[in-house]
This record gives sequence, C-alpha cells and structure tokens, in this order.
Amino acid sequence: MLRQLFILASLFIQQSVAQQLKQCQYVPISGCCSMRWTSDCVPKHCFKHVLENCPDRKFLMFSRSIKQKSDLRRSPPNTAFRGHPLPLCGTAELGYKPCTSRGIADKLFQSCCNIYVPKECRSMCVYETNQNATRELLISILREKKCGLEYLSSILYCASQNRDNRKCCIHLNLNNPQLQVGSRCLRMCDPTGTAIEQITTEDATCMYNWNVIMYCHHSGIREM
Repeated sequence: MLRQLFILASLFIQQSVAQQLKQCQYVPISGCCSMRWTSDCVPKHCFKHVLENCPDRKFLMFSRSIKQKSDLRRSPPNTAFRGHPLPLCGTAELGYKPCTSRGIADKLFQSCCNIYVPKECRSMCVYETNQNATRELLISILREKKCGLEYLSSILYCASQNRDNRKCCIHLNLNNPQLQVGSRCLRMCDPTGTAIEQITTEDATCMYNWNVIMYCHHSGIREM
C-alpha cells in the first residue's frame, strides 16, 4: 500500500505540474506584446512592459476572473440553488446546482466521516470544488502520508451519502475520452454501487479531478 501511495502521489504531482506548464508557457519579455497568453497565465515580468509598450493588452492582466473554456472538467460554483422551481436543483436542467448550502452539506459529510473515517483523513471530508484547493489538499496528504488510500472508499461513501451521482459526473465530462481512462472515474461517483477495492496509478487522473467528484456528490444531497 505504501508503494502504491508513493507511485500515485508521484504521478499526481507530475500531472499537476505538467498541467500548469501546459497552461502557462514561458513568455520572454520580447514576446509580452506579441505572444498569446491569457489572464490566468500573466507573466510577472510583462506587467511594466505591457503598460509602457502595448497598453491595449492591459485587459489580459486585470481580467483575472476570466476562465478558460477549454477545461472541460472544471466544476461549477457549488452555491445552493435559491430560485424556483426547487425540484430542478440537483438536476441536469440547472447543471446539477446543489440544493443544499455548502455549510449544511459539509456538516453532513463530516458527521459521517466522524463515524467511518480516521481522524487523520477527515480534512478530506469537505465539498471543496476549487481546483487549486483540492489539488493542494490531495498533494499535501499524499506527500505527508497523512491518510492511507485504503480509506478513500469510506470518504467517498460519506461524500455520496449513499447516492449514485454518476449522471452528474458524466454531465461534467468525467468520462471524457481526453482523460484516457475510460469510465474508470465514474466509480468514484457511485462508491456504494461500484466497489472501489483497489487504487491504481490510473486513479491519479480521477483524483486530479477531485473537485468535480465533490461537486457532484454535493449536488446529490436533496433533503435533510
């Protein structure tokens, strides 16, 4: 198990670094006004150069809220639906927007984890959907060996509250061919119906998209 943990941690970290490098290519100062880059990858050394030489590019530096549409597996904000009609929340019609607030959902998640998950793993018992936050959390846990992977099934069971949330995961492209693992990640969206008996190196891709899995499990909570 420790060897599995080390391999998975290494792959996960490498994938995270590779994704960052892929998204943010190096831009020399001579290319600050001509090369293609986005507001998510602003080269620090380009700030002054852009202001002085190509001010028409300022919007790239100050529009940090713009998201890249090419990321097919970015989870939506997990704010609870407050509109009408209520039955639509948690369904495809509203992009599986959760019916319950993050605060209430986290309490349910943590209550279950207090019973089935050891203390050192309970930091994972939150419906965190921010990509960077989830990756930092998982990398920290894997690096420091805080939590054994054998408890992943219990964590996912508590996250799902015994519900099958595969439709949401499919809706958010978690079985997209680009992931190159088929429908393997969908078992994490239905941990009760699809037993997770063994974690392999292929699961690094699924854990890399942990934010999507947590979003879908949050969306599956329909009533208290």
